[in-house]
Amino acid sequence: MTSRSALWFSLRGAVTACAMAAALGASAGEVTLKAAWLRPAAAGMGEAQAYVDIVSEADLELVGASTPFAKKVELVLVAMNNDSLEQKVVATLPVPGGKTTRLAYRGSHLRLVEITKSFGNGNSVPLTLAFKSADGKDVSATVDAQVRGLLQPQQMPALVTKDPESTSKASAPAEVN
Repeated sequence: MTSRSALWFSLRGAVTACAMAAALGASAGEVTLKAAWLRPAAAGMGEAQAYVDIVSEADLELVGASTPFAKKVELVLVAMNNDSLEQKVVATLPVPGGKTTRLAYRGSHLRLVEITKSFGNGNSVPLTLAFKSADGKDVSATVDAQVRGLLQPQQMPALVTKDPESTSKASAPAEVN
């Protein structure tokens, strides 16, 4: 095999590997983030929840997260306590190796606090998750979370205010001759 052929196969293999990694989710060495999503939110909202599946080859601790769309991101542990769900902000969440750790709707999740930029259906929101390995190494991974769903009426920003004069004209009774 010529060196040109070897280079072609090497490049083709690298492109195939990158395409497969992109199709599966974002990967950073020993951790992969998949199926990330969140509901729409308007700038100025107090919070939004984000969900993601985390797959790691080794035991890790999730120690933080960030996004340019919120002032901070909290790790929220949800657990059953006396027949009710309890939410608690924690400093770390365990990510066991060889398993999928699911941060999911109605379960443990990421809470984006003080939304700084609006995001709606079809947008993506970059999330960077920070981990510590068992030997103390820092590991991070970034994924684009897909926005899907609807805002509740109480979450909608007051974008349009009605002109009281036009409202009174429209509701005035018509003259009858």
